Amino acid sequence: MNSTQLEAPVRERILAAARDLFLREGFEGVSVRRIAERAGCSPGMLYHFFTSKELLLARLVESTFEKLDQRLAQYASSEGDPLRRLQRTLRAYTEFGFEHPHEYRFLFTHGHGQLAPDVVSVFETRGLACFRRIRLLCEQTMAEGLLRQGLGRPDEIAQALWASIHGLIHLLDSAKGFPFATRKRLARQQVAILIAGIRAA
Repeated sequence: MNSTQLEAPVRERILAAARDLFLREGFEGVSVRRIAERAGCSPGMLYHFFTSKELLLARLVESTFEKLDQRLAQYASSEGDPLRRLQRTLRAYTEFGFEHPHEYRFLFTHGHGQLAPDVVSVFETRGLACFRRIRLLCEQTMAEGLLRQGLGRPDEIAQALWASIHGLIHLLDSAKGFPFATRKRLARQQVAILIAGIRAA
């Protein structure tokens, strides 16, 4: 076993410890020493992998966006017309949020203006890459005449769709005792309503 293979578990423990502490206490309230203690390593070992706490946060955000983008890419490139693929992609987005609630919540617990440049860069690259999957499908759907007239530009439609499913994920994460239907059924219903609302007559 080479040194890279030996170091990988330590790196993953550091990322997991940082994610848990950042979620519980906030980025500013957690020190590098506390993260290292939680991960079972020295601060020096942590700095061996991550030169700053900000870079550690950036890698966590990047990792989550990569997982989300891989999920969206699978459905965005599946068979069928672009409207059907858009519907599947929106469902995949909600399912990711339900299956990875802590990671999804982690992406949006920080005010954008408070983020370090390394973290902002991840949102502007990896984060926008996820959004572009939805926007491209809206463009393709509009180009094939499958969208109802008068909805605006594909970029605006994509933003409205994203805001709707993003809001559902946060609602179901925070509202205890709701919904009366199962999460998966409610998500499918919402996506079906969204698609029905933009589909050409």
